[in-house]
Amino acid sequence: MTIKERFLKQQHAWMLGACYSRKHPDFHRFGGVDVSISPRWKDSVETFVNDMIDTLPRSLSERRMALRNPRRPFEPGNVEWVFASKHYGLRAPDGTRPDMADARARRV
Repeated sequence: MTIKERFLKQQHAWMLGACYSRKHPDFHRFGGVDVSISPRWKDSVETFVNDMIDTLPRSLSERRMALRNPRRPFEPGNVEWVFASKHYGLRAPDGTRPDMADARARRV
């Protein structure tokens, strides 16, 4: 297993926790506002690694996954790599945070 594969497996575990585990420290920013993971990635860590291995930057230090469009799930084409210091959780393209009422309304 390469360093990049190990890093991606860690990110996959983080993504599952942030979206589905109420005990995860980032749940309120992702799962708490109904962000989910595409079934393709949720069901298979190998598929996630294969889809994302070519998108990784050269330097992995201080990198986190972020959603390009926070109203869509974690899926191919909707994930980018940002520095952890720039990662503030879920934000709309205009920089605002969606509130819980919006998230609940999308569910219906």
